[in-house]
Amino acid sequence: MIGKWLRFLLWQPYALFCRRFPLWPFRVTVTQPVEYITCIQIDNLLTRLLSRFSGGYDYAVCYLVDGSLLIDTGFPWARRSLKQTLIELGVVDNITTVVNTHYHEDHTGNNDLLVELCKAQVLVHPDAIPEIRFPVELRWYRSFLFGPTQIADASPIGASIKTEHTQFDVIETPGHCPGHICLFEPDKKILFSGDLYIAADLDSQLGDADGPQWIASLEKVLALSPEWLFDAHGTVFEGSQAVEQQLQRKLEFLLTIRSRVHQFATHEQTIEELTRKVFDRHSLVDFLSFGEGWLSLITGSDFSRSNIVKSFLREKFRAEASDEKTFIKKEVQDTAISSMDAQQL
Repeated sequence: MIGKWLRFLLWQPYALFCRRFPLWPFRVTVTQPVEYITCIQIDNLLTRLLSRFSGGYDYAVCYLVDGSLLIDTGFPWARRSLKQTLIELGVVDNITTVVNTHYHEDHTGNNDLLVELCKAQVLVHPDAIPEIRFPVELRWYRSFLFGPTQIADASPIGASIKTEHTQFDVIETPGHCPGHICLFEPDKKILFSGDLYIAADLDSQLGDADGPQWIASLEKVLALSPEWLFDAHGTVFEGSQAVEQQLQRKLEFLLTIRSRVHQFATHEQTIEELTRKVFDRHSLVDFLSFGEGWLSLITGSDFSRSNIVKSFLREKFRAEASDEKTFIKKEVQDTAISSMDAQQL
């Protein structure tokens, strides 16, 4: 309780100050990769440094489609920059709908701004609604990087969403986290992938990541044969071959981790020991982080390799339990049949 009061008293002035005078100046980059799609990228020195280390992971990108649909709203510290950009683009009165690809704060951090400024409706997967409407207090580093948690109303998204010139299918793609979705335009084969892709070989994840579901989601999206991929952190791939190559690379990375988890999880050991065997890396960072990776070092193990390893362990033992139940059920059935045969004789 005392800790919460101390955080409140120290954090509130800092948060208010940063909202008005950001500690690191923000840079806004607006591009138009496709005629009716505008990419709004907001970053600063700190997020650019993180991006360099993590392969393009941490900065906010919002995609404006047909001037009326905004996909993701970025992190809270970027509020003033996003507001000013939308005003300069002249789309404040046009935006009617916001879609969050998932509930993480670097994708939902300005939902309240869009509701207030544009009177927009926020649509998300039903599984993401509790996280957005009733968010938990963020770990210190996430508040420091992205800003304080914002609360906004959100409604469940349907099977599709339509703008003036396009209609998107809503594709359920859990794995990065529960309630993750992609938007897919089947005619032009455009995919807004959220964090389905991120960096192909980013190994440290939060505890809500699920490797088996992630694999299934990648396979589902690959079957759609997208020709454009718009990643929620700014990476754009054009051409079916390029998109397939990158998604396949991500898929193979996860399949390799799964295979190694199954290979080495043959006897009791700590999760740290198993994780070190699965990734088998020996740099100074790996030594200092006990095999969990550099993101684990700076996030107090909130991001870690063992999170994705645990998800594959759960899959492994569920499958084994299912096989055992099937065997027992068959054995019972065989016994019953044998008993019936004996009675008939």
